Amino acid sequence: MKRTLAEFGDLWPAEQKLRDEVHTGHVVIISDKLPPEDAPHALRIRASFIAYLALGGCKKCRLSPRGLWISGAFIDGDDPTPEAETAGLDLTGCNLQGDLLLHHCRFPDPVIARDATLPNLGLSGSHLAQGLRADRLEIKGGIFLQDVTSTGEMTILGATLGGQLICTGGQFSAGNSGNALIAAGLEAKGGVFLRDVTIKGLLCFDRATLGGDFDCTGGKFTTGKNKAALMVQGVEAKGGFILRGDGMVAESLVLTNARVSAIVDDLHCWPEAGNLDLDGFRYDAIYSTSLSAKDRLEWLRRQNRAGKPFKPQPYEQLAKVLRDMGHRDDARLVLIEKERLQRADRRQRLQMANLFEDAFAAHCWDWVLRYTVAYGQRPLQAFLCLALFWGLGLWVFGAAFNAQALKPNDAVSLRSPDWVLCATQADQQVMLPGGRDPVDGRAGPGQSQFDCFASKQAALGYPTFNPWIYSADMLLPVVDLEMQGYWIPDERLPIGALARAYLWLHIIAGWGLSLLAVAGFSGLIKSD
Repeated sequence: MKRTLAEFGDLWPAEQKLRDEVHTGHVVIISDKLPPEDAPHALRIRASFIAYLALGGCKKCRLSPRGLWISGAFIDGDDPTPEAETAGLDLTGCNLQGDLLLHHCRFPDPVIARDATLPNLGLSGSHLAQGLRADRLEIKGGIFLQDVTSTGEMTILGATLGGQLICTGGQFSAGNSGNALIAAGLEAKGGVFLRDVTIKGLLCFDRATLGGDFDCTGGKFTTGKNKAALMVQGVEAKGGFILRGDGMVAESLVLTNARVSAIVDDLHCWPEAGNLDLDGFRYDAIYSTSLSAKDRLEWLRRQNRAGKPFKPQPYEQLAKVLRDMGHRDDARLVLIEKERLQRADRRQRLQMANLFEDAFAAHCWDWVLRYTVAYGQRPLQAFLCLALFWGLGLWVFGAAFNAQALKPNDAVSLRSPDWVLCATQADQQVMLPGGRDPVDGRAGPGQSQFDCFASKQAALGYPTFNPWIYSADMLLPVVDLEMQGYWIPDERLPIGALARAYLWLHIIAGWGLSLLAVAGFSGLIKSD
């Protein structure tokens, strides 16, 4: 049953003033500042009288369509009902037709507005000793908590706002639960503004849906009893996530599965290493004091990975955004780092499963991919490696050529008399294969077989050895420069044996690097 004005008996001085001015629609100023804890009787208004007027009042104290606007009052609890949750202001389930704006007021008891409906709720500059409980609150406009001081838990679980939640300059300290402000499931057509707030305890906006920004500019967030300071997991915001200025998140920040249009940040505002969770966090752009890959990778390294498998999504998301913004080189560096960490995590899991041989094989393969094609992100790097092997082959085969440690690479030349007899000095005789009589050798004093052969008739039409071409011909598997079929290192000489051994490595490197280059261009060796 609705209360009557007579039930309140003799009105207190501040209540009389409120009764006489409430119809004007102007702010009823009880005092020009926040009342002290021991406020005099002249500044006090009973919470039940506030609720009575907010619900319409009576003919003698008809509420203005604009609502109830009060400033500088001490809201005294007076509800005598034993089963009541609070002696303070309780608007549970009430449907208010006008705004409720209680600025610079002191509330010693909790303010309760669960399942209430009203155009706007404002508590700016007020002190809430035991917080606010406004779960499932429906607001046509917004909630205004600028410069509010709360020393108890504030909850607006599942609230619906037609406008914004503004907490600029507020100071929220957790109650016994360790929660400072819980707004999980909030639906707001506007944004959430936490500029220059000071939060001591958990600030939770899990699964909130916002039509504007989530603005934490200058905010300072520290934990109470909870491990997390700011939980924004699952948030869908059409605006940006703003974290910049002098503030910072001192402890854990959870942004898992959140979706925003952009990140606007200063890197120093993010929490320290081990206190950040970005898995599933999606955004379309970054507006920051730094977009360099070095700084953004340092940002990603702050994620909490203790005992957790490596999560590639934050790296892939950052690379995508950097690439879309035109920073392709930085995006490539991010993906390279992602591959390095992901493969290191895989090796660690193999070792934990006692698969040490598999871990070693994976380490070798990862090393090859890293320094040849950068895990497929830089396939042209394989050509640089080919150039290095080409230069090494030029030196090895050139040294073998200078030491005359080469021989023809075709059977006809190897069986020709010029080659066979050049292995024997001219003053000695040797039997030719299939011959009946010894034949004089053809090598001059101190002349090598290679040098002797090069001066004979059989070698006049033979291709001249060129170490530049020979190294390339042996290295490139799909190119035939017509040199490898004619010359080969002579393993009978020490330097020739070394050059012959290196030749196999040279050929294998050519095939391997060429295949890696092709695989890199095609994307076959990328984990993503």
